[in-house]
Amino acid sequence: MITILPNKEVTDRILFELRENEEILGSVSGVIVGETLVISQLDSVEEIFYDGLLRAILAYADNRFVKSARFDISDERKLYRLRGFGFIDEESNVLPDINAFFKEDKCD
Repeated sequence: MITILPNKEVTDRILFELRENEEILGSVSGVIVGETLVISQLDSVEEIFYDGLLRAILAYADNRFVKSARFDISDERKLYRLRGFGFIDEESNVLPDINAFFKEDKCD
């Protein structure tokens, strides 16, 4: 069974890990700066897992009234996939309204 859960042992940042049993298949991490979640790391054995990892950390931030997210990721292939999933657009690496993102039709 695959699960995505926060790693509560890490205290200097927010870290979600995707695991199958004890094996880590992916992770995403970031910090909250003011009203913005700054995502600095996203890794996975399969790119399709990016979607679930990002939804987990964004939901965590949304539940803490964080308004926006910025993707400080330099890997162009990852950014391309994030655009394909609808997290960011071509002009910026920012998701301006996390709450609105979860209310959009494409998020069902």
